[in-house]
Amino acid sequence: MNRRSLFLAGAMLLPATALMAQDRPTAVLDLLSSTSIGANVFVERATIANNFEIQSSQYLLEKSTHPQIRQFAQDMVTAHTAMSTELRALPEASTRTPATGDDRMQAKLATLRGYEGDELNRWYVQMQVEAHQDAATLYESYAQNGEVPALKAFAAKHLPAIRMHLQRAQALQAPRPQ
Repeated sequence: MNRRSLFLAGAMLLPATALMAQDRPTAVLDLLSSTSIGANVFVERATIANNFEIQSSQYLLEKSTHPQIRQFAQDMVTAHTAMSTELRALPEASTRTPATGDDRMQAKLATLRGYEGDELNRWYVQMQVEAHQDAATLYESYAQNGEVPALKAFAAKHLPAIRMHLQRAQALQAPRPQ
């Protein structure tokens, strides 16, 4: 058996919670770190990212009572709704057919819905950190190497906010037990 097969066999035996932090398929990471992603891919990934931020944050707002995390979630709904609206309004984006979600996004939302209380808060924040890390990589790549000037400007404009969201989410993370 090759290494990949051994890894996959071992991964199936681990509990799902242990895999969440590593739930970033190689193809996604390769795509995000590529220096030449196309406009269609950028619009699709940016749309999915915004939708995940909005939907996961709306769910958190329904279930959590933690004031700082609730405030962060409300800010994410507001910011990512505005970003999504702005992206859809760009003629250069409106000619592309973005996906509204993907299997990975749906799986993360389903996982999040399985938690309550402190566990919900913890998983929500962890997912926000990961989502914003991915978004920052996507936006940075397209801002530097994008082929469509209007989309490139959009990515450059919103990259600082995404980085700020990432910093805020990281600040909300509970210390990990040793």
